Amino acid sequence: MRALSIMNLVTKLNNFTLGPINLDIEANGYYVILGPNGSGKTTLLKTILGFYKPLSGKIVLYDKDITNLPIEKRRIGYVTQNYSLFNNMDVRSNIEFGLKMLKLNKKERESKIKEISSLLNIENLLNKKPKELSGGQQQLVSIARALVINPKVLLLDEPLSSLDPNVKRNLRDILRRVVKAKTTTIIHVSHFIEDAFELSTKIVFMYKGKIIEEGDPIEMINNPRTKEFSEYLGYSNIILLNKIDPEIKNILSQADLKNDISNNNYLVFRPEDVILCKNKCCDNSLEGKIEEINIKESGFIYNVKTNYHNFVIFSREIFKENSTVNICFNEKKLKIVRSAEEI
Repeated sequence: MRALSIMNLVTKLNNFTLGPINLDIEANGYYVILGPNGSGKTTLLKTILGFYKPLSGKIVLYDKDITNLPIEKRRIGYVTQNYSLFNNMDVRSNIEFGLKMLKLNKKERESKIKEISSLLNIENLLNKKPKELSGGQQQLVSIARALVINPKVLLLDEPLSSLDPNVKRNLRDILRRVVKAKTTTIIHVSHFIEDAFELSTKIVFMYKGKIIEEGDPIEMINNPRTKEFSEYLGYSNIILLNKIDPEIKNILSQADLKNDISNNNYLVFRPEDVILCKNKCCDNSLEGKIEEINIKESGFIYNVKTNYHNFVIFSREIFKENSTVNICFNEKKLKIVRSAEEI
């Protein structure tokens, strides 16, 4: 079942234009929207919420056109990174606030507070004030307050941005619990690739106000279609094919990628997708010189210069600066992508 359909949506804010956006959101899915700053992620959420009025297009929620419906009538939950709790109320009252707006009786309110508190494991916080809570606990209460009204869609705008790594991991675990409970459909804007890895059923990648890629997380992460999404995923080696080393072009021409080779396309691969050897260790290799070394927790990042290119390569092996090495290419790890403008 489709929860949300966005059709030819265009929103203008000063000099920025969002869209046209076309996106279908399946019920009980977890959609993570990724993209660099200024790509329009939050603008899209706020247009769905009703905070911004679109210039054109349509938003349909469970077969009902809500494009011009007031925010309070959309039954959409919204959580930001800033918590936005009522500091003069305890946690129970914060969660109860929306239920009172729905005019539920006390018994119904208590039942829903108990249910959501159990789901998010915050029963021990109900009598505390927001100022007595950690940032992670406050964010949990914000999520509880948004979920308790049974929103048709829950919008999460960078909910984990200001939290430390351990708290993020805990909140991701709790969000996974929400997904398994299938209580609502979630659209989550994030800068963190880990959110997409661990939570999403679908990824949406935005760039300059448009959706550039969308689909299954595993497929998208392993087979990006655009240079911009590749960069975002950490494909540090990006080379325009009309400027590529002839030896690499020869490797590509022998691989399954040969039909994708075009001067306007790009070769991309991650630092860990090739192997560094002291001597030639495979047929598809290229000689280079190590110009810089950066130590990482799990190994080393080497800047390797060849006749045509500078490559960024990860290895656990120790090589000396200015030493000559061989870069061993695995054609199965090499990707050919296009620019977003071309798509």
